[in-house]
Amino acid sequence: MKEKIISTLLNLFKVKSIITLLTFGAFFYLSINGKMGNDNFMLILGMISTYFFNKKDGNGETENEQYK
Repeated sequence: MKEKIISTLLNLFKVKSIITLLTFGAFFYLSINGKMGNDNFMLILGMISTYFFNKKDGNGETENEQYK
């Protein structure tokens, strides 16, 4: 169980995860400073998170299904 948690945490540091977190941060910054409306921020946040958590790999299964 401990190894699975460590493996999951290490997978968070993949390039795709880093880019996703940086994108969240950039849009959060724009929203806080008033350069982007809150409704647009929530829309973009939803689109990015949906793409990130439902991305399929080459085998046809989502990345989240690999860890079950």
